[in-house]
Amino acid sequence: MLAATFAVITVLGVGVFSLVRAPHHPAPSAGTPVDGALVVYSPGYRVSLFGIEKLHPFDITKADTIASELRSQGLVEDFAVPAAVSDEDLGRVHDPAYIASLQDPQALARALEVGVPSFLSSKTLDRRVLEPFRRQVGGTVVAARGALEHGVGINLGGGFHHARPDMGHGFCVLNDVAVAIATLRSEGFDGAVLIVDTDAHQGDGNHAFFADDESVHSFSMHQDGLFPSPKLIGDTDHGIAAGVATEGFNRLLEAHLETLFDEVEPALVIHVAGSDVLDDDPLANLALTPEGLVERDLLVFRAARERGVPYLHLLAGGYGPSSAEAQAASIAAILSD
Repeated sequence: MLAATFAVITVLGVGVFSLVRAPHHPAPSAGTPVDGALVVYSPGYRVSLFGIEKLHPFDITKADTIASELRSQGLVEDFAVPAAVSDEDLGRVHDPAYIASLQDPQALARALEVGVPSFLSSKTLDRRVLEPFRRQVGGTVVAARGALEHGVGINLGGGFHHARPDMGHGFCVLNDVAVAIATLRSEGFDGAVLIVDTDAHQGDGNHAFFADDESVHSFSMHQDGLFPSPKLIGDTDHGIAAGVATEGFNRLLEAHLETLFDEVEPALVIHVAGSDVLDDDPLANLALTPEGLVERDLLVFRAARERGVPYLHLLAGGYGPSSAEAQAASIAAILSD
């Protein structure tokens, strides 16, 4: 009886500890490119707000699952591990007052769209929420540099395409695409950038950041009638009806890609490759199969590769049970293609 009681207490203790312990933030490392592709990941991407983060349908452990699958297939052994971006990095694109406001639980709750208890200290919020987001933004910066240097950069996170200069929403606190482009610009990159956003939700944040920037073309192909509302005007938008399946979606995408590459002549392609287009996603009503998602991502990747354009891949949204597995298969296909 005592042994059984002790076992129960031990199990409960481990469960409680997993909720209260701070997330692990490993030291940055350069990683090893795989056949011209740099893959970026850190367990420090994981938001860990005592379980409160689970109130949002986003799978907090998705990056960990995908990294494990890529390792098990022998595709990646040495991931690049990013550092967190600084407030100075964020200040290149975000309103400093907005960045400062994220220390307030209620302001952070609005960006996350989950309740954040007001009694939590700014130090706790920074360690458990903002630091993981800053690391994912740093991952996109590292992957963007990897794309320019090696041809392909993949971040197993990022794609926070709803964050705008002075606000966050839709579980997007910071805009990693905007920070990465600003960082590349500061390092001397001056080529045209094509953002291809195939998430089920419009990339309103990217539209907001680059509305007046002729060097960045923001394209979003998304389901009509979903968040955000109202939509922002982008360089190119294609709203599609609920129920569109793999063949219809990818046929439309392929036609757009042909035109976009001819018109923009990009020196970098950034694919915001959300998996919420899958048929089991609870927040959208599109009907791509996992195989269709792989086909979608290869369409964008191959369009860039065939033209010799560096390619950056970001995971963005995805809330259904097949999300992580489908995105792992997609990245594996890109690395193996």
